[in-house]
Amino acid sequence: MMALRLFIKKIFLYRRITKDFINHNSIFFKKVKRSKKKKILLEINNMRDSHIVYSYLSNVLSKKFDAEIYGFYPRYFNTFINFFIFKIKLFFKIDYFKVYSSFNVSNFIYPKNILKHEILFKIKKKIFDNLKTKNDIYDISISNINIGDLIYDAYLRRYNLPTINIKEKRFSIFIERIITLFNFWEEYLKNNHVKAVIVSHTTYEFGIILRISTHLNIPVYSAAAGFLYSHDKNNLTSFEMREYKKEFSLFPISEKENKKKLSKKILKQKFSGMKTIENKVSLLPANKLFGEFKSVKRVVTESNNTNCLIAAHHFSDAPNAWGRLLFNDFYDWINFLGNLSDELDYNWYIKFHPMEYEENKDVANYFLKKFKNFNLVNPDISHEQLISEGIDLVLTAYGTIGMEYAYHQIPVINASLNNPHISYNFNHNPKNLKEYKESILNFKNLDINYSKDEIEEYFYMRYLNAFYLYPDEITNSEIEITHTPLAYSRWLGLFNNTVHNDLLEKIEKFIVSKKFKLIDEKKL
Repeated sequence: MMALRLFIKKIFLYRRITKDFINHNSIFFKKVKRSKKKKILLEINNMRDSHIVYSYLSNVLSKKFDAEIYGFYPRYFNTFINFFIFKIKLFFKIDYFKVYSSFNVSNFIYPKNILKHEILFKIKKKIFDNLKTKNDIYDISISNINIGDLIYDAYLRRYNLPTINIKEKRFSIFIERIITLFNFWEEYLKNNHVKAVIVSHTTYEFGIILRISTHLNIPVYSAAAGFLYSHDKNNLTSFEMREYKKEFSLFPISEKENKKKLSKKILKQKFSGMKTIENKVSLLPANKLFGEFKSVKRVVTESNNTNCLIAAHHFSDAPNAWGRLLFNDFYDWINFLGNLSDELDYNWYIKFHPMEYEENKDVANYFLKKFKNFNLVNPDISHEQLISEGIDLVLTAYGTIGMEYAYHQIPVINASLNNPHISYNFNHNPKNLKEYKESILNFKNLDINYSKDEIEEYFYMRYLNAFYLYPDEITNSEIEITHTPLAYSRWLGLFNNTVHNDLLEKIEKFIVSKKFKLIDEKKL
């Protein structure tokens, strides 16, 4: 009974906050008559913190292009129930539809299958004629636009799978859905005067409209409360890290020292066990993975063998979000390391992200049964404990652990060149599978620079040289990111005319600049 009362209380709280936000928007985003021929497409979702950024970005673009704002749902609905609920909310303009309408979204669209069967099966036949292995998925293109990586990640996520079996009937059906989805957006973009598109993600099916738009030279922006990117044919993902070192070198010398000093301060907080802005950006768990830890049962075996830690990833969580791995997916990566564990006389430990273990438990158990040398580490065990017990080598695809263990002068080998640390030398980054295996075999001879200078520089570029919606996002690390209406409440609590005008100006300047990433430096 108590739980029910709390649930009802929360519903009424969320309704009140949402109403306040809608009233707020009616004051600050006055309705202006725009050209009905030109359109700004804005993705519809229920991430309430993103709605705030969307309201500013869409209205700035609407003014720039004299265009109406159209809300769009980017992909097909997974079930009829989902579609039915969507239609009910749309018809009555309730929930987030009312919020979108409050900042001048005038119409809403969603994809429909408009492709003739004979054309669909002709395209599908061409795809499957060239599909011999799952690696061939990455070569799939429609209308000369490559979407193979999007298909791969979307299929894994749709069915929460660790890898793909191209012979499965549901994969064949999924390809049909992708083809018709692609066709809908291609036809829509070609036959409507779309001036700009705003999306939440560049991965999964969300990326399809992005790829088509950039191919047609339509500006695309991906946005949320913690980032704003401008995409073109050369920047199809949110991977911004490749030029960090070069970009940092362009700062004046006096600024460089202050920036690294700031990083040093926050890194000290991080490794003492405090939460920082990194917890929000990289979705790190709230429990301490560094700092003091209680004396518990030893995890790492005391021996003369190399102690190797595999920092596993969520198997179905967009392995290609930033670009290709050295492997087809995380499953193939772990399988490769499992086979290597049968060859090498190392002590092998595998640890999952604490927030992801439950969803990966079945696949983890499969690998533990298959590879007897794998030892599963409790996901809640702190890295401080593992380091103190003698981890000698860390393997990850592109995890934040690359910076964390380098900070403690422990070698980390990445399984992707599209990793956030690629611009620096405090990790090792093999270019192919042959190099990858040799690196693991001869890790003691790797040329790695554990310079704290580089790590501080990286941390600044990754977490502080960024855009954050809330003015106190960096300094107030205890407040966690929320996609609920509480995000509206937080915004209204911080809001004033200066904040409003400042955000408008930043976005206007960013759009004119044509830069890839909006940077809004905050002072601590």
